[in-house]
Amino acid sequence: MIVELKQLRQKSPRIQGQTALSNFIPARLASWLLESLPGLPPTMADYSDSKIDDVAALVNSWQVRPAGTEGYRTAEVTKGGVDTDEISSKTFESKNMPGLYFIGEVLDVTGHLGGHNFQWAWASAVAAAEAL
Repeated sequence: MIVELKQLRQKSPRIQGQTALSNFIPARLASWLLESLPGLPPTMADYSDSKIDDVAALVNSWQVRPAGTEGYRTAEVTKGGVDTDEISSKTFESKNMPGLYFIGEVLDVTGHLGGHNFQWAWASAVAAAEAL
């Protein structure tokens, strides 16, 4: 991001820092993060290399800290995970690394809410256990 911000400073020196940063992260997050760095000039033309380094370090070190959870009442399965084409449908063993098994929600399988994900987790675990 440092290189990209420096290039943007060269290409569009009159662009505001928040606008420049919003090319990489959401605008509201950019605004919020930049407020925590005192003494930032309004336009990228006035950002020193050191200030750009500070901005990039701030963005790269920022961490999401969840404030809590809504519990099981609203819990849902997410999409994504290990591609099912990469595992055996009978044993759940990895086709690329023998001896490595994937089961349950770590796999890229989606379904309806209402306990189906639990059934999938248990059924895939049984199949993998039997294969072992």
